[in-house]
Amino acid sequence: MSLKLKDRPRPILDKFKTVGGAVAFLGTLVSAAATYGVLDAAEANATNALLVGIPTFVTLVTGALSAFGVVKASEPLVTPVEDPRNNAGVHLFPAGS
Repeated sequence: MSLKLKDRPRPILDKFKTVGGAVAFLGTLVSAAATYGVLDAAEANATNALLVGIPTFVTLVTGALSAFGVVKASEPLVTPVEDPRNNAGVHLFPAGS
């Protein structure tokens, strides 16, 4: 029995829909506000320019958090060369010392 693509989990598409859908909805609100005179053309253009930057900002923040997460998770797993110690905190010495 083969699973069809629509039956499988699609986490990347779900995230894209979340951010993309929110930006598209906000863009529609800005356009509607400009159409009905709530915003003038300059305000609408500035707001739309801000909305275009949201996915880039989300990507930047996600990348930074991922990098810090990797450092936090991996740092305890390595032995520093400057001050090597075992799990009990005892200094490690080269063999034959």
